[in-house]
Order: sequence, then C-alpha cells, then structure tokens
Amino acid sequence: MAEVSTYLLLVLRGLEFLVEEEIRSKLQVESLEICSVQENPRPPYMQVLQGQAAVGRIILQTKSSAAEVQELRSVQATLALLAKSDEIDTESDAGVKQIGQLVQNADWYSAVKLWKQHSVRPVKDNEIKFRGSCVRDGKHKYNSQVLAGEVGARVVEKFGWTVNLTEFDLEVVVVIFYKFMVAGIALADPRKIQFRNRLANESRSALADCDYVSTLRPSTAYLMLQLAQHNYGDVVLDSMCGIGTLPICSADFTNDGVYALGGELDELPSGKAGQNAVTRPRPVDIARWDSTRLPLRSHSVDRVMIDMPFGVRCGNQRQNNKMYPKVFKELLRILRPDGRAVLLVMSKKLFKGAVKDLPFRVVAEHMVSIGGLGGGINVIEPATSVPPQPTEAKPSTIGQKRSASSVST
Repeated sequence: MAEVSTYLLLVLRGLEFLVEEEIRSKLQVESLEICSVQENPRPPYMQVLQGQAAVGRIILQTKSSAAEVQELRSVQATLALLAKSDEIDTESDAGVKQIGQLVQNADWYSAVKLWKQHSVRPVKDNEIKFRGSCVRDGKHKYNSQVLAGEVGARVVEKFGWTVNLTEFDLEVVVVIFYKFMVAGIALADPRKIQFRNRLANESRSALADCDYVSTLRPSTAYLMLQLAQHNYGDVVLDSMCGIGTLPICSADFTNDGVYALGGELDELPSGKAGQNAVTRPRPVDIARWDSTRLPLRSHSVDRVMIDMPFGVRCGNQRQNNKMYPKVFKELLRILRPDGRAVLLVMSKKLFKGAVKDLPFRVVAEHMVSIGGLGGGINVIEPATSVPPQPTEAKPSTIGQKRSASSVST
C-alpha cells in the first residue's frame, strides 16, 4: 500500500483554485489545504501581492508517486514540508529562535525520505551537504541572513551535516511573509539552483534559448491556458510573445492540440522565439510584426494569451498608455465572435482605460503576484447581443483542509 507523502507546493498567488483543479485531476489526494496569506481587514495591513515571499502556498498529502507529482504543470516549486506557523514573532529576535525550533522539531524522517525519492543521485546520510536559505518579505526585527544561519545551525546540531553554500545536496528553505512561515526541503535538482537563488528555476526544456530580460514562467503559461478554455484545433495567438513561451507551451501542454501563433516587434526576442519553436516539430509559427497592425484576417483567431509589457523591464508607462488601446482594438478585430483573450497586465487602471471604449466583456479579473509584483490576469471576450448568464463567484477555499472525497472546485 502506497504511503502518504506531504508536500509544500509554491504556486502563482491568486490562481490557487486552478492549481487545485489540476492536482485533483491527476493525483490521488488525501488532503489539500490552500494556505496562501490573505489580506488583513484591520491594521497592520499587508501587501499580500508584493514581494518574493508573497507566493501561493498549498499543503498536499497524496499517495501518488514522486514522478506523478513532478508532472504537475501549474506548480512553481515543490518541497517536502517541514514546518508551518501563522504566529511568528516579528517584533523581536525571539522570532529567529522560534523558527529555528520549529525546523529542528519537524518530522525530518518523512521529509528526508520524500527528498530521497526525488533526489537525482543517491547520497549517504552521513555525507549530505546542505545549506539553509530564506525568502522573506514584510517587517521583521531580523534579516534573512540571520534566519538562514539559525536554520543551518539547528540542522547541524540535529544531524551533523556539512554546510556548503554552493555545492550542496539538500536545501532547507524558509519562506516567511510577515508572521506567516512555511519551511521545507527543496525537491529540485540542486545543480539548477544558482548561488544567489533560493529556489530552482522552473524547467524550460522546451526552449532552446531563454536568456532574455524577462521570461514568463511555464507554470503561469499553463494557468493562462486553462483560463482561455481552449478547444481542440483552436488557433491560439500571442501577438507580443517575447521568446515564445506562451505559444510554445500552448502547443506542448495540449499535446499539439492547438495551432499556436506568436509574434514580436524586436529582432532579438523574435529570433530567439523562432529558434525555440523548432526544438521539436510542433504546430507553432513565429513572425516579426507590429502587434497594433497584425497581418491576420479578421475573426481568424480563437484564443489570445499575452503577457503585456509592464513598463518596468520592457517599455515604460508612457509608451504603454499609447500602445495598449491600439493592441486591444486589433485583438477585437482578429478574434472570432466566440473568442476569448487572457491578458497578464500590471496596471488595472491601464487595462480599464484600454477596454472602456471597446465592445469587450470582462469575464474575470484575477489579482496575482508576478515576480514579487502585484498584477492581474484578465479574461475578456467580444461583447455579443445576448451576454451569457453571470456565474456565481466561488467561495474562498483558502485555509480550508479538504478530504479526498470532497468535490473539486
């Protein structure tokens, strides 16, 4: 009989319900708890979408194999759970000792056993090299280096393992956001974790060249594809595709079930996108074009997914104010009447201003945390004479632990 393993999954903050849908459809779930930090209605207020630690958190208990868990598309990082607390002291150095004690007293036997199932190479227990790291946001009387040092000292005290910050076999990660803390053992290949990073980058094996100023996570691309509600044979477009993550992932995640188009104005990213698209035969075409004047027939595209320029690393606010309305007008032209667009934007005000004079219907607005910044993923459709009946908003499921027999939402 398969044993129950306990995972800590770090996911896109704001779309945890879609991650849960994937988990329940692919794994044998014993229990699942969404424990992302929620806004505090009373002081002290928290910017729950700001910071690297403002990540979605799911605690999963499953009998599914390690290989099956690794196949989840919507997860940013997978860890073996060690500890969780919602009452960490932030006002004094006692919080450091508190976290160290929680880590030291955790169920290490189960966590290390799970880590060994995911490990890329076997390591004897007395030869393990490790490091402690910390992802921290919010106001604290202590810093991340002190926390990482405390965690490392507690692990050495418990096991006698060797500390190595660059060539380690095992990494203990503490994520603390204000008074909310989770800790776990990273289950990624440690060779893919750079020295200054706390977590491994997501696999981008489908991309031959992903070295660019800004690259969308494949897990975010997967979630946007779910929001698009694509059908087999759909034409899927990203008219501002960068190095091609969205169109390429759309083809890969659907087993070549859609025809994906991507385009970019600048020569460098469009060239990289073209190289990435041909890493294997797939129904993806890349073009160099102006997204405000697309060389496409009217009403020829079923689904649009775009990671719109934020104006931080790409472009600026002034350029976006002029460009967004033109892009949206062109999307309205090329979308089929029953089409849908899923747009990742940074500014809610800019998005509202771009669509206010166009016959689009806003189907959904999801506030998310992207790279430590608050943004939104908005779903829009061309307005029709008979709008569909609005669906009731799903009740919040965050913080509720559900059994395997509960109905997926």
